Amino acid sequence: MRWTQALDAAFQPQVVAIIGASAEAVQGKQRFGSGNSFLANYRELGFAGRLYAINPRAQGPVAGVSAFRSIGEVPEPVDLAVAAVPAPVLPGVLEECAAVRVKAVHIYTAGFEETGFEEGRLLAARCREIIRRTGLCVIGPNGMGPYCPKGHIGPFDRLPSEPGPVAFISQSGGNLNWFSHHAAEMGVRFSKAVSFGNGWVLHGDDFLEYLAEDQDTRIICMYLEGIRDGGRLLELARRTVVHKPILLVKGGLTASGARAVASHTASLGGEAQIWDAFYKQTGVVRADSLEELADLAMTFLYVQPPRGLRAVLMGIGGGNSVLAADALAREGITLPALAPETTAELATFVPLAGSMVRNPLDIGAVFRGDPTLLDRTLGLVGRDPNIDIIIAAPHLDLNRSSPEETDRLIARLSDYARAAPHGKPLALTFHSFSNDPEELVARQRLMVQLPQRGVAAFRDLARAGRALARLYQYQRFLAGAPPERALA
Repeated sequence: MRWTQALDAAFQPQVVAIIGASAEAVQGKQRFGSGNSFLANYRELGFAGRLYAINPRAQGPVAGVSAFRSIGEVPEPVDLAVAAVPAPVLPGVLEECAAVRVKAVHIYTAGFEETGFEEGRLLAARCREIIRRTGLCVIGPNGMGPYCPKGHIGPFDRLPSEPGPVAFISQSGGNLNWFSHHAAEMGVRFSKAVSFGNGWVLHGDDFLEYLAEDQDTRIICMYLEGIRDGGRLLELARRTVVHKPILLVKGGLTASGARAVASHTASLGGEAQIWDAFYKQTGVVRADSLEELADLAMTFLYVQPPRGLRAVLMGIGGGNSVLAADALAREGITLPALAPETTAELATFVPLAGSMVRNPLDIGAVFRGDPTLLDRTLGLVGRDPNIDIIIAAPHLDLNRSSPEETDRLIARLSDYARAAPHGKPLALTFHSFSNDPEELVARQRLMVQLPQRGVAAFRDLARAGRALARLYQYQRFLAGAPPERALA
């Protein structure tokens, strides 16, 4: 790939120049997206390279880092320049970056073609001509740029600092911010992520090509509003999905969404039918929201693919079983009868008063009583030949549980996941919620720790069914089998 070395430098720079950092002290929270906020956020992530502040009025250090009036005064080659300057100033900044051979430029600055005004379009054309003539590698404009825990850089505060194998390509900076924090609450950690905005030079297909070869990335998530080269994206996706799953949210599929896209990143949204065909032809896994994308990232990262879509649902009350079965059936997941020997064995130890040992299993007592009952139940349904997936949806009194009891539940479910028969994943969904502070803390521990131990954790049954079904369909696509249900 043409831009590989430049992107390596952008994601793991040793020398960074923040163009537009001011003499204001960088203490506490800074104005969102300003040059100073990039300084503060890089520091928060532990950036160990050299930082320089660039401001034409600089008369001394800015926020404790060396400051210069222009990037040409920096005493060493710059890997990454972050341009957070007013739009009319950008052409001069680009000329200076090109003159000193900056390896990559992230343009945070907005105010170009996305405004819809002639002034913005003319300014964009001027900048594009400079980029074309000089060959600069540019991320943006109108984007939040790169995030890389391994490189200790990121555009937002409180980003996870631990690296992981999931990458995220986002046309939107706000969506990068939301997704990186929300997915982290589900145990997902990132190799690299980027918000590329208007994509003057590097677009979604370029980052896909780069991440397809990235050794630190196993799963690629994407949020796209528009595309530059549909044929190239199609071919790259086909080549990539055979060794790395691609999980994609496509924005702008409705008329209202397309209008929003045009004013956000000056992109064309695209027809829904075209994207339906794209998913089916490439094996790219569709997500319809960022919440769903986070579910899929967690599932693909931690859960072993099921052999089929026959599930046992355990722990749910009888009054909710019909709605639960409908929610799963909409995703192609059935709840078959258990084998007679499974039902007979369950009846020997599950208290029958207030319980039901047919599928769905109304057996909340096994989660609240003798913990060995849970082990026996999981073992039985795990060996049942009619079952491919185990979904537990119990009423958990987390606000009444001690941290030690939560630890024991995590341990028991994790022990099953480690010893479970191949291809029979275990998922936990929360059947009821409380705003009790203690329950919120306990629930969050389950959401983060269970997936990391091989047990998927979802906020509701519909989301669980959708993610597990799409994991199964992706594996069928790789195997060349006709889908039992379309990737949609």
